[in-house]
Order: sequence, then C-alpha cells, then structure tokens
Amino acid sequence: MPHNSTSSGPSRLPRAELLWKSLTDSIDCFVLVIGPDYRVQYINRVEEGLLLSEAIGHDIFGFIQPEHVDAVRMSLDEVFSKGRTVAYEVQGKDSKGNPSAYSVRISPVHDDGQVVAAVSTALDTRRLRSMEASLRAERQVLRQLLALQERERQLVSYEIHDGLTQYLAGAAMMVEAYVTQVRSLREPVVQKSLETLDEGLRLIHAAVDESRRLINGLRPPMLDELGVLDAVESLVAEAKLVGLSVGYERPDSMPRLGPDVETTMFRIIQESLSNVRKHASASQAVVRVEFVGDSDVAISVTDNGVGFDIDTVPKERFGLEGIRQRARLFGRDAKITSLPGQGSRIEVVLPRFATLLEAESPPSH
Repeated sequence: MPHNSTSSGPSRLPRAELLWKSLTDSIDCFVLVIGPDYRVQYINRVEEGLLLSEAIGHDIFGFIQPEHVDAVRMSLDEVFSKGRTVAYEVQGKDSKGNPSAYSVRISPVHDDGQVVAAVSTALDTRRLRSMEASLRAERQVLRQLLALQERERQLVSYEIHDGLTQYLAGAAMMVEAYVTQVRSLREPVVQKSLETLDEGLRLIHAAVDESRRLINGLRPPMLDELGVLDAVESLVAEAKLVGLSVGYERPDSMPRLGPDVETTMFRIIQESLSNVRKHASASQAVVRVEFVGDSDVAISVTDNGVGFDIDTVPKERFGLEGIRQRARLFGRDAKITSLPGQGSRIEVVLPRFATLLEAESPPSH
C-alpha cells in the first residue's frame, strides 16, 4: 500500500515479524514455537482439515502418538534445561488420525540468558519414504530385467553353439574331406570345382568364426565355465583384432566371485571397450582388474583417445548410462573421467560377493 495512504485498514507487520513469517511460509516443513508449558505459541501451517486456532495454544503432545510422548517430553526438557539443540524421529498423527512420520529438530530461544521458548522444525518424511520405496522398486525391476536379459542371452548363445555352429563345423569337415579326396585328380574341370569348393569352405569357416563371435558377444561360455578373468581375456583379444593395442593387467588368479558381480564386471568392460572402438579414435587401451581390500574388486578401462566433455554426452548415448546403472544396482558409483584431447577412464569398484537382489537393502529408520 502506498506510504501516503490514509486507509484505516490493518497496519503492516513489523519488519522482523514480516521477515519471520515470509521465512517460515517458504520452508517446506512445519515450524513451531513451543513454550515452557509445552503449548504451541506459533505454527507456520497446519495440515488440511485443521485450523491454526486448533493448534496454537494447545498442548504439543496432543499431536503426537502416545507411545512417543515421553521421548518428546525428554527432548523438550533437555532444550529448556540445558539449552541444547536436539534432533530425533517421531511418529505423529495427521488431521484424520492417520499415523505420520516426522524428522524433528528443536533449538532453544534465549532471552537474557534464559531459555524462554523452543523453535522446532518438523519435516514430514512420508513423501521421502514413498520416493525411496518407489526408487527401490524401480531398481528391483531393473535388476530383474537385467537378470532376465542375461538368461535370454545365455539361452541364445547355447542355441547358436549347440545348433548352428555344430552344423557349420560338420559341413566344413565334410567339404574338407571331399576336397582331400579329389585334390589328386588333374582334370581341369575338377581343379576349377576345387577352387569353388575352397571358396565355399572359406565362407563356412568365416560363418563358424562369426557364430563364435556372436556367442561371445551374447554371453561367452567361459564366463560361466572359467570365470570373469578369462572371459575378459576374450574381450581383449577381440579388441586387438580391429587394430587396437590393449593391455590387460589382472591378478594371476582369482577365486570365483558372485555370478552377478562377474556378469556386471564383464558387461562394464565390454561396453567400455566398445566405446573405445566406436568413439575414442584411440590406438591404445588398458584394462585393469584388481582386488581392493578383502571385500571389493576394482575394474578400470583407460584409453588414449580423443576424450570428450562428460557434460555434453547426448542422452541417446546409452553406453555410459548403462555402466552407471549397473554400478548403482550394487550401491556403487561409476567414476568416468575424460577431457577433450586427453583420453578417458572408467573405474568401478564392486562388492565381490553381493548379488543383485541383496545389493541394496531398504534404509532403516
């Protein structure tokens, strides 16, 4: 209202009170002032269905479940008698009498060296807990999808190995036997046919190699049979075939880890090397696997490529995000380091024996 107004309406709040009201109205929690008699002197908001008049002047314990009254009373007494700030979790009731949970912090208000009141903030944690539960549920679904994907990959790799690859290998053996039998014949038409057979045999061998490559890409049998160290060896060998110089630093031996951990290690290294081949324009890369303490295993992939700005990676590039998500399913973070012109490095530390189902336990409250 303009300063020269002569309206007889309500006067403006004093500046301190105005600031206090603006501050408490903007906070996403309840703010209360409680007197030494445990009565509410001020509250910034009330739940739907209640009036401010139904809270101000009333005993604070009327809004707390009976089994928690003594603990809250002890906390308030500590604030008033010792001038200390206290924090605790408490169960309350909403306007309909339904239970609710609050994270509470109470601080003393001093006047001439005396505690004359207590200021309390109470954050309703139901929404946070609901969000946590939703996040856990989403991650559980992701775990199940990844487990299903691995089983499907395993089944398809077995089908290729036991079916297509065996048929191709058998056909190659038969053609090789026939070529051996007729190679001694000198007729020109036979020699011409042998050239065609040799080319066909080459294509069959190429198909066998391709089927084995597909098997390794889906899920190499050695991952289940021999473990992750030898399975990663196959990834390194495959990367070398396209002209990339890849070093592999690994322990001489490693006890078998949890199957989910081994699968995650393999997939992260597989995706990292794929990124190096497709995007890094690198000539060298190093894969490292090592123990960290008694309970963790660390993997890293480093390259000398063109590098990139992590903050500008397009969202449609799922490779890096897939690596992050796989690590998060074990409660860990993937550390991705890169700068334009300085190569890149991907590091993940995983628990050695956790499974996807137990990697993230619900938080305790």
